Amino acid sequence: MIFFKKKNKILNLLNITAEMINLLDQELNLKTALENCMKAIEVVEDNLEGELASDNEAVFDDLQVVHDALQLIYQEEVQLDDNLEQKLYLMIMSIQKKLDKSIPIKLNVVFMPYKVTMWDSLASIYEMAAKDPDCVAKVVPIPYFKLTKDQAIPTYEGKLFPKDVPVTSYQDYNLAKEDPDIIFIHNAYDQYNTITQVDKRFFTSNLKKYTDMLVYVPYHITGFGRLSGNNQYITYTMPTMPNIDRIVVAGNFVKDAAIKYGVPAEKVLVLGSPKMDAVYQATKSSKKIPKKWEKQIAGKFVFALDTNCMSLVNNPFYEFAYIEQVFDAAKMISNCAVIWRPHPLTKIAIAHYIPQMLEKYDHLVNDIKSCSPKYPNIIVDESPEYISFFNASDAYVSIPNSLMALYTVTGKPIVIASKVLNDELLLPDTAFYHFYDPEHPWYKIAQDLINGKDPKRNSRRNLASQIYNYTDGTSGKMIYQEIKREVILKTAGETK
Repeated sequence: MIFFKKKNKILNLLNITAEMINLLDQELNLKTALENCMKAIEVVEDNLEGELASDNEAVFDDLQVVHDALQLIYQEEVQLDDNLEQKLYLMIMSIQKKLDKSIPIKLNVVFMPYKVTMWDSLASIYEMAAKDPDCVAKVVPIPYFKLTKDQAIPTYEGKLFPKDVPVTSYQDYNLAKEDPDIIFIHNAYDQYNTITQVDKRFFTSNLKKYTDMLVYVPYHITGFGRLSGNNQYITYTMPTMPNIDRIVVAGNFVKDAAIKYGVPAEKVLVLGSPKMDAVYQATKSSKKIPKKWEKQIAGKFVFALDTNCMSLVNNPFYEFAYIEQVFDAAKMISNCAVIWRPHPLTKIAIAHYIPQMLEKYDHLVNDIKSCSPKYPNIIVDESPEYISFFNASDAYVSIPNSLMALYTVTGKPIVIASKVLNDELLLPDTAFYHFYDPEHPWYKIAQDLINGKDPKRNSRRNLASQIYNYTDGTSGKMIYQEIKREVILKTAGETK
């Protein structure tokens, strides 16, 4: 199959060949020029071999005619004159136009996720690409290493992807041979990540060698906390950013930050986040509880508790105490339950930075999993997807982070579990409850929400759309359409 990039390489080569032929009478070293023209025609023929439909076989005949004529001139059996030069030039241009018209636009697109839990950052883009008749889309999960203090653990999650997503093994995918038009990634950290690191073969510095459109769609969505310094936007300070052709961000405030930290404005596309597409689609209908959790939480008001991997590392005693406070609601209120979703990298982060706390963490998780009487109506969610976690919940408890940003799409109550001031949020403070509010602390918030008292309900209407773009489930569509448009226009400009 002739993909878009290959098609345009062929058309460009024919243009160059035509220009060389048009200047043959001016060449000081005519034989070298003729050799270059013949070699170019041979390369075109090699690229077309076995790819053209039968009704285009005449193209090979025309190419051979030009090649034979150049050969005769080279052998001095035919005299080059203006008339012959013009005929050969017009024949090449005619071949170029025929191929441009007869070879359809067909994009070769590859998605290279590394963790299945982060696939949602690319999923809705892939869905659009897979439906596009002008595209061949492949999903190639790439291997990575979990980094502990003492070792790098090789990991591959290709077999964990959803059944409706056909996966191509990275061992069977040859970047040089595939020569993709577009590569989508959700990790651009290369060697600068201290917890996980993708295989060096898939660093952005290497991927860029094989495509003219390397697109970075972050596996996280930037939260709505207004943090000082680079904390929130550290991605855009990475030395890998020059390798990226386009960066997709969820809102204009993220684009402003990226530009501030040196990313060229033309690289940054404000097109929302596919992660919000997943939440929007999954939570449009009423609350849904997976069968595996029904026994423990059916008929109860469910708080979704999300904890960050580094918070347990940075302040373990405080964080463990806070988690226990959230659990107290399920312990003390009969019609209440909690689903706790530790960040997927929590255990590896503890093992890396504070291994002395690993036993305590494991003990807590095991107690909950074994349905210990100490933790009634509490569930640990370690599944690769968080949609069930959202769907089964009635409210959300966490510090401002990526998942909280996504949860704003649901319209459900959100309890912020960190001490933040009104001017530290990009969204109105009136839309949130606060875990440490002295006038309305956690135990009162929990009781009120369980009893149906939710005075902040109206403040949450259309909350996400106040700072994020395409929160209506169309982000993936917009991203795919824009990248496809840019690739076609960019290449068309190069071939003019």
